[in-house]
Amino acid sequence: MNPALYPVLRVATLGLIAGYVDAVGYVELHGIYSAAMTGNSTTFGVSLARHDWGRVASVGTVLGLFFMGALGAAIVRRSLRQWRYEWLWIAALLLLAQFVHWSHAANASSRAETLLLTVAMAMQGEVLSRFSGASVQTIVVTNNIIKFANNIIAYLWGLKDGKWALSPISMLPGLGWGCCIAGAFLSVPARDLTSAFFLFPIPLLIALCFLHTADLQEG
Repeated sequence: MNPALYPVLRVATLGLIAGYVDAVGYVELHGIYSAAMTGNSTTFGVSLARHDWGRVASVGTVLGLFFMGALGAAIVRRSLRQWRYEWLWIAALLLLAQFVHWSHAANASSRAETLLLTVAMAMQGEVLSRFSGASVQTIVVTNNIIKFANNIIAYLWGLKDGKWALSPISMLPGLGWGCCIAGAFLSVPARDLTSAFFLFPIPLLIALCFLHTADLQEG
């Protein structure tokens, strides 16, 4: 396989996982995201202003756990020689969330399982955010949309100077954005298909851990 395709595969896979897990968490926690902390931070501020203390507690817990998950992931990244094994830790968190989901009544939701997803997404965001030199955050699409738009304009701007090359790397932010939407879309039929919907990202995470690791800079 062309080595240039590996960052493309990684961004696509991580984007799918983030969209999928965030959508699952959104449904399970009734409008609170597992990965999109921008929306949660806004909700937290509005809830504070409205004295909606139940919502403040729920969203604040998610924000706090996300921050603690990021701190823990940063420690692990600096402690492990091969930090890519954090992807296996994320898979373990999803597996644990699945067992928590099975432990309560059908059609009921548990905050515990979604909080596990929040920590998992914090870890994903910390593990890898540079792909072949390009900065692409796979759990936050806002920056990716801006970067993608900028890269398109940079390409079109260069056409007047006879620069026709369109780098695949410049398209990675758009790929991450699109795959996040695709992952969220796929979470809906997955939930309808089986109660084991937390398990679907696990094979992808395992594949990431062992996919052409030579170009990954280990900690």
